[in-house]
Amino acid sequence: MGRLVQLELENFKSYRGQQIIGPFTSFTAVVGPNGAGKSNLMDAISFVLGVRSAHLRSSQLKDLVYRGRTVESRNGQLTDEAGDQRGRRAWVRAVYEDDNGVTITFQRSITAAGDSEYRINGRVVLLHAYNERLEGQNILVKAKNFLVFQGDVEAVAAQSPKDLTRLVEQISGSAELQSEYNELEKLQEAAAERSTFAYNKKRAVAAEVQSISDQKKELDLYESKQHLRTKLTVQHMLFKLFVAENRINEIKEDIESLHGGSITQASEQRMQLDASLNSQKKAQAKAYKAVNRQERQIKLVEQRIETRQPTLAGLSEKVTYTERRSKQIEENVSSAQIDTDRQREVVAVLEEERARVNAAESRFEEQLQGSQAQRGTGPSEDTMVEYNRLSEQLRSECVEDMHTRDVQDRQIQLLSEASRRVSDRLDGLQGQLEGVAASERVYVQQQQTAEAGVANVEQEMQQARRDAEAAKAENERLVRVEIELNEKLEGVLKDLSQARADQRETAREAKLKEMVSALQRVFTGVHGRLAELCRPTHQKYDLGVATVLGRHMDAIVVDRQATAIECISYIKEQRAGQATFLPLDTLQPQSANDSLRHAHRAAHLATDVLQYDSTVEAAVMHACGNALICDTLDVAKYVCYERKLDAKAVTMDGSVIHRSGLITGGVGNRGQRGKTQTWEAVAVDNLRKARDRLAEELQTIARERRKLAKEEAVTTRLTGLQTKHRISREALDALGRKLQGLATERKHIEVKIAECRPVVAQTTAELEQAKDVREQANARIYVIAQPIFADFCQRLGIPNLEAFERQLLPATEAAEERRLQFRTQLSRLDSQLLFEQQQLDEATSKLDKLVQAQQSTTASLESLRAELSREQAEMAGFVAQIEGLRRELATLTTKYGDATEDVQAAQHTLEQGQKDLDTMNKDLRARATEMDRALAEKAAVLRKCKIEDIPLPLLRGSLQALPLEAGVGAGSGSQLAESCLSQLSLGDTQSSSMSIDGADDIAPDYSTLPQTDRTGAPGTVEQKYIADVARLTAEIDALNPNPHARERLESARARLHEIEVEHNAARQEARESKSTFQAVRKRRHDIFMRCYNHLATAIDHAYKALTQSPLFPLGGTAYLALEDPESPYLAGVKYHAMPPLKRFRDMDQLSGGEKTVAALALLFSLQTFRPAPFFVLDEVDAALDLANVAKLANFLRENARS
Repeated sequence: MGRLVQLELENFKSYRGQQIIGPFTSFTAVVGPNGAGKSNLMDAISFVLGVRSAHLRSSQLKDLVYRGRTVESRNGQLTDEAGDQRGRRAWVRAVYEDDNGVTITFQRSITAAGDSEYRINGRVVLLHAYNERLEGQNILVKAKNFLVFQGDVEAVAAQSPKDLTRLVEQISGSAELQSEYNELEKLQEAAAERSTFAYNKKRAVAAEVQSISDQKKELDLYESKQHLRTKLTVQHMLFKLFVAENRINEIKEDIESLHGGSITQASEQRMQLDASLNSQKKAQAKAYKAVNRQERQIKLVEQRIETRQPTLAGLSEKVTYTERRSKQIEENVSSAQIDTDRQREVVAVLEEERARVNAAESRFEEQLQGSQAQRGTGPSEDTMVEYNRLSEQLRSECVEDMHTRDVQDRQIQLLSEASRRVSDRLDGLQGQLEGVAASERVYVQQQQTAEAGVANVEQEMQQARRDAEAAKAENERLVRVEIELNEKLEGVLKDLSQARADQRETAREAKLKEMVSALQRVFTGVHGRLAELCRPTHQKYDLGVATVLGRHMDAIVVDRQATAIECISYIKEQRAGQATFLPLDTLQPQSANDSLRHAHRAAHLATDVLQYDSTVEAAVMHACGNALICDTLDVAKYVCYERKLDAKAVTMDGSVIHRSGLITGGVGNRGQRGKTQTWEAVAVDNLRKARDRLAEELQTIARERRKLAKEEAVTTRLTGLQTKHRISREALDALGRKLQGLATERKHIEVKIAECRPVVAQTTAELEQAKDVREQANARIYVIAQPIFADFCQRLGIPNLEAFERQLLPATEAAEERRLQFRTQLSRLDSQLLFEQQQLDEATSKLDKLVQAQQSTTASLESLRAELSREQAEMAGFVAQIEGLRRELATLTTKYGDATEDVQAAQHTLEQGQKDLDTMNKDLRARATEMDRALAEKAAVLRKCKIEDIPLPLLRGSLQALPLEAGVGAGSGSQLAESCLSQLSLGDTQSSSMSIDGADDIAPDYSTLPQTDRTGAPGTVEQKYIADVARLTAEIDALNPNPHARERLESARARLHEIEVEHNAARQEARESKSTFQAVRKRRHDIFMRCYNHLATAIDHAYKALTQSPLFPLGGTAYLALEDPESPYLAGVKYHAMPPLKRFRDMDQLSGGEKTVAALALLFSLQTFRPAPFFVLDEVDAALDLANVAKLANFLRENARS
């Protein structure tokens, strides 16, 4: 690779005169202070290499010439220090040495005129040759791949993707193909347009050829269909004549058959039926009166039963209650008797024991008197005086012992008395305890009996509640059923009332239906009533649709206006009433407004809620128009008042909001509601049967309610049971309280007994102790008394004083003590006997009361039973009477039903006979009219064939003799009818007929008429002919052939051949232009991508080299991305750089130093693709810190070449 040796300048910017800068080495740095001219050296290099002056910080080339220093003179004028050098030429010469060592000089001069002059090796050349020579040395002036101006380093990295694409194109050389690329692209587009135009022209001519060919085919088809239509028309006329003649013959036979006496026979039979009906009505009235009379009797007996039922229920309840009470009293008497007997036994035992004690006391007194008699009268008075004297002596000698004995005697007496009292108290408590226990047993038994009674009463109450609830539920059920039946009956009666109100309308509809049926028999084009030809899609729309159709519901839809006129004439002749006709061929209804379908989700077009055949669509559209069927009046108001739609709104209940805003109609519009019977088909006979059935069910419900036990009686019984339960519960609670008191008393007695027993034991122990002390004292006294009473005892013959006192003195004391014991025992027995006697009196009194209550209850029960028997017998009589009456009523009802059925059958037979008679009369007149019309129809067909020149084959006669206008005369059908009516005196109607002179002389030839059409259904065959002719006519009318199609087809084919040649040439040209363009496009793409792929690889290496450090040995990451890989030179190239350990950010978000490093990496990468021989950088380190400056210096040092 070559190198820049040196730079020679003359008068360039700040360089005055001729200057030589260089020679330059592999790495040369220009260092100096601000204003020293470092950037001017950069400008000089750029200038000599052809850079425009705009990039050299100058607006024009003259600004680059050295001017010298400007100074101010003494007179104040500015002068140039250079003086004579102002305006001289300036030039810069670059000495360059190529790879072969050949020196080349490039010189660019600024002339005095301010223009540039280019020289190579001293020879003047043009700018183009100058740039080519530089580009040969990889010095790209446009790309400026050899320099970076001061402050531009960051702009390199921050340039847009499109600018970066242009830079890559300049570096790669693909920019040289840009003009050729654009020119070939325009040529390709123009050739493609010409080819497309030729193709469209060819297609148009081909379509014209095809169209003309189709016109020829259409012409052929038109002619064939015309021939076929003529044939079908002839067959159609023959068929109509064939049908008309057959119908004439059939009508003649029918009239003669009716004339055979059927009408007279029907009239006589109707008179007989009328007389029979009157007789049966009388029998029905008689049976009805008998049924009413029997029902009144049954009702009277039922009222009696209903009146006596509460009394019977009350008596039954009283008997049941009295029986239970009698049983309870009987049980109480038995219990009281047992208690009384047991108490009497207790009193008897106590009395027996008292008698036994009295007897023992008597025996003791007797024994005492006997022992005294045996022993004598006891000690003498002297003996007792001496005894008392010696006792005094003894007392003086043993005062203490005597005192002790006296004290102990008193103590023993007191303790004995206390022991007796405590024993008596204990015995009394024991007796009380036994009495309490006996009472408890009685009360427990009574409590058990009372509990059983309460349980029985509760069971009876539960049963009574169940009975009351069952009676209430059954009564409520019957009431509900009765209410439902009454509601149903009310609805049926309302429907019957409505049916009677609409009876006249129903009769009119029946007459109208009969008239429509007659019209359909006579005329083939009558479709029927509009109400029968359409039907709402749902029953809820019936009333709304009926309101919308209004008077058009009964309108008769016909196929043609002529048919409507003929029908009107027929109605006038028959005097059948009035009718509105809708001929389909004259109706021109407006199409439905589709926007109204979206007015509201609860609003529908009337035509959308109707089902109808497409053949009558015009009539339905004419009748409905754009009327809306709305669910509610609010929806209708919303559509008409808020949406302001121009349409009539009808609600499903018949209310109407007209276009003017007025509201009319509603559910009260009976007239419109009556019309819906056409769809509802309400049967009056079924309503009457439903009425009778509901009335009978109501009577059955009433009887069941009367048979049902009255809820009040059950409630009364339940109230009595509740009262009895409360009383029994109170008695049971009283017994419980008594038992609780007895238990408390028993516990109290037991406590007292427990308290007495220790006292008895203690008193007994103290008594024994006192006796022991007394005995000890007495023993000592007897020892002292031995010498004192020795003579006394010897004189009396007793061993000692103790024997004297034990044998003689104690007799009196023992007797007194024994008597005391008897008195104590008798006192205890008297107290206990008094208590038990009181208990016996109470038990006896209670038993007497219970016996009295039992006798009273028994008497009352017998009385109630007798009264109940009488009531039951009387009720049984009523029941038997009502059963007999009901059986008689059933018989009478059956007779009345049979009579009613006979009357209805007779009425039905009479009505049917009258209807048959009327039908025969009408049929006779209708058949006569039909015959006249059939003759007229035959004549009309013949006239049509004559007028339209239809080649009708004939066996006899000629169409030329047939007059074009019909003459009026008496028809044969009318003559036959008038004859029959005059004979039956029914000839109140006169009819006339149209007869065509000469029609009977013409006999068509039916040999060409197919046999299947002769035997087929006339209506079906007629419709087939009409449909086929209409179809052929529609097809012929739709063809509209071109009579010149055959001639135009040949010229069109020749023109198509010429245009095909032109199209092939244009298509070949388009292919060649596309091939040439694709070659240039591919070459441009390959050149661009070769540079881009090199840069995409090199830029990452360069960026890593500029950003790696000991802390970040891997450095950062930089990469390029194409916006359009298919045509990258037409889109942008994105450049992204990520410094070490930093997340991805856009280039404009990097710092100044980071942008500078990224720009240098890009510049150095560009340098590696087409390396310039030198690379000039002007202050690229301005935004770098010392670390990055060192990295840049190392990079330059490593990559600089000598």
